[in-house]
Amino acid sequence: MAYIGHRCNCGHSDLNHRQDGSSKTLGGCTATCQKPCSPTAEPEVIPTFDIKARPVERVIVPGEGLPTESGGFVVRTCTCDACVALHEQLATVNA
Repeated sequence: MAYIGHRCNCGHSDLNHRQDGSSKTLGGCTATCQKPCSPTAEPEVIPTFDIKARPVERVIVPGEGLPTESGGFVVRTCTCDACVALHEQLATVNA
């Protein structure tokens, strides 16, 4: 487990997109297509690894980020209602 996010119509996660400040698009894809993509409505738990390729075991709280070596954040995760609800559901199951 790791972070909760969305995939887009090109199949990449929202972490592969430059944020454009819009909730309608994810911004340009930095992985391959370089064009704005539409996010899927349903979030998913996406396996994630830290900067040293170690798996991130906990589910990152929406709005927090993937940690860097210095303790900062690489990117903040989605805070939409669907991501928050999925996080709450997972927290309840794992409690």
